[in-house]
Amino acid sequence: MSEEKHIPQAKVKPLTSISKIWLIPIVALFIGAWMIFFHLYSKGPLITISFNTAEGVEIGKTKIKIKNVDVGVVEDIELSEKLDRVIVTARIHKQDSKFLTTGSDFWVVKPRVGKGGISGLSTILSGAYIEFAPGLTDEKADSFEGLDSAPVTPSGTKGLHVTLESGAFRSLDVGDQVLFHGVEVGRIEYVYFNTEERRVYYDAFIESPHDELITTNTKFWELNGFEIELSANGIEVQTGTLETMISGGVTFDVPNKMPRGERVTRRKVFTVYPSKNSINDNQYRYSLQFILLFDDSIRGLKPGAPVEYRGIKIGNVTRTDIDYKQISNILDKNTFIPVMISLEPGRMGFDDSEQILPKVKEEIKNLIKKGLRGALGTGNLLTGSKYIELQYEQGVTHDIEEFDTLTVIPTLEGQFSQILKKVSNIMDKLYKLPLEPMIISADDTLKQLSKTLTDFSTASKQLEILLKQSTDTELVNTLQETLDNFSRLARDFSSGSKTNEELQSTLRFMRKNLQELEPLLRQLNQKPNSLIFSNQKNEDIVPEGQNQ
Repeated sequence: MSEEKHIPQAKVKPLTSISKIWLIPIVALFIGAWMIFFHLYSKGPLITISFNTAEGVEIGKTKIKIKNVDVGVVEDIELSEKLDRVIVTARIHKQDSKFLTTGSDFWVVKPRVGKGGISGLSTILSGAYIEFAPGLTDEKADSFEGLDSAPVTPSGTKGLHVTLESGAFRSLDVGDQVLFHGVEVGRIEYVYFNTEERRVYYDAFIESPHDELITTNTKFWELNGFEIELSANGIEVQTGTLETMISGGVTFDVPNKMPRGERVTRRKVFTVYPSKNSINDNQYRYSLQFILLFDDSIRGLKPGAPVEYRGIKIGNVTRTDIDYKQISNILDKNTFIPVMISLEPGRMGFDDSEQILPKVKEEIKNLIKKGLRGALGTGNLLTGSKYIELQYEQGVTHDIEEFDTLTVIPTLEGQFSQILKKVSNIMDKLYKLPLEPMIISADDTLKQLSKTLTDFSTASKQLEILLKQSTDTELVNTLQETLDNFSRLARDFSSGSKTNEELQSTLRFMRKNLQELEPLLRQLNQKPNSLIFSNQKNEDIVPEGQNQ
């Protein structure tokens, strides 16, 4: 009994605190929550960029860079609903999100070969990346349109944008140079063709401080790289840079003897002329088409040739082909050769506007009734180039005709053709002259005269003997003097005399020249213009030697 009383008894007390072991998961949970919060807090925004193609772009690998510094990475790529674009979703670092503003440019950097040279070689090993050029505004944005290639002018470059318009003499391209006195001052950034106006517009950027050169009197013209000009002062050769010789470009300046003008500070439209020599030639937008029908050769007349009136250009030749429904057989001798010309009202003193065209057309029809005609003129005897000259034919009236819905301007023979015909008539008459019979007759006459003079000399000697026997002294002296004169004349024309030899030499010279002129007269009679334009081709010289 006493032993049972000494068994220890457990004391049960209520738990009053949490075990310290629970501190470990609590701390871990707190650290995890902090990491999640920090990750979400430091995570940058998502943006979308649409491209024409996703070539070279990979999810999780393609970086977004600004000046070769990573600012983001591509996280997703998907197609648009219309399948016309590729939507690239990228994550931008939070500290770089301040650069996401309207006007920002994105483009894929990869190896490229173009007019500006070779670029993006570094991406051959590292792979393509997306270059990010921040905009200049403060307005935030998260959706952007990607560029197919790098912009010609980096964003933020100071300078002036100008619009250049052209009638498409020769097409320029994006990236072509804009030069001033051979120094690059800008580039063509954008090209647009207006189908309604049939004109090409170029967006060019002139970098600062060269933009100060652009004034109200500035003229732009195309630079072909290598130009040769023949003038009265000799030969002038103009060359550009190696790049312009390959791809072309545009240059500008203020024409000589023209004031510099006021500086242009805002976008302005300038006309691009085909060459420097044409900057003084005004460009007109509106024109009227007419047809001239020729029954003579139009060799040497090409599209673009001038149409002139009294030496003043009023239009150009538009077409010299025969692609008309009215012409079915060009070999028919009654077929006329059509030439389409464009007359510009602005060059004739009218306004260069669309509203004036009907009035000018009626005015030209009235002038046709009064004798307005077109003729071929020769612009250069060396090259044989021709132009159209408008003139009046006096005392002739003509009804208005149409050809392929266009008004026909009657034609005349050109002055050069008229001269050739006159020369041909003169040569024909000269060829028909009986020169050979005339020379033969003159030769016979000379021989007869020589014989007569010889007979007369013999008779005079006999008469002299008789006179010596006469007793009338005065009569004898007179007859003797007369006989002496005839004797001298006979000696001058007798055979073997100097005069007789000169006459014989002259006749032989005339006969020889006539024989030499006979082929030329025959050729001119068959083809009068062969004296000026020779189509005869010389045969090639074949070297002599042994046959192998």
